[in-house]
Amino acid sequence: MVTGANTGLGFETARALADHGAHVVLAVRNVDKGKAAAARINGDVSVQALDLSSLESVRAAAADLRAAHPAIDLLINNAGLMFPPRSTTADGFELQIGTNHLGHFALTGLLLDHLLPVPGSRIVTLSSNGHRFRGADIRFHDLQWEQKYSRVGAYAQSKLANLLFTYELQRRLEPSGTTVAVAAHPGVSNTELMRHTPRLLQRPVSVLAPLLTQ
Repeated sequence: MVTGANTGLGFETARALADHGAHVVLAVRNVDKGKAAAARINGDVSVQALDLSSLESVRAAAADLRAAHPAIDLLINNAGLMFPPRSTTADGFELQIGTNHLGHFALTGLLLDHLLPVPGSRIVTLSSNGHRFRGADIRFHDLQWEQKYSRVGAYAQSKLANLLFTYELQRRLEPSGTTVAVAAHPGVSNTELMRHTPRLLQRPVSVLAPLLTQ
């Protein structure tokens, strides 16, 4: 299962897995875009509605997946967003930590018992070296950035949360010996993740991205 698999890194990941014979679930917010992506992949793929900014949607998606797939070999927590104007999830969380971390945290927990019995199963969470931006930490005193919003700082916090979650999850999984949790920094990639780049930087990014990114 790959979240955010209709475009960018998620799509390329799903396509590579399908090329190697996996049945891949494209978990996407927009089902029509998910179906269009699935049509471009040669292999055994299906589409699952999932909006990580809504815990109700996460619960519904997890219920569907649990019913359809008694065993899950691989969960790739890929979906995310970067630098949007301040807004909140359906549950009132700041959008970046709510989507990038809390939605995946909930999804992983709801699917975990279908991963644990599978030898070699793996949970991969896409983080970023962006967790170092602005000396990021977890702002427990203002987790939702209600006092003074920084789109860069909020992104960095969400990516740091991804890493801390992975380290602690792996610590708890290690005694079971079947499932591992790892995190990845995919490098700077020319994907739709950059669509919320601040306006002053959009022109330089559009020129440089094809030259400097994957």
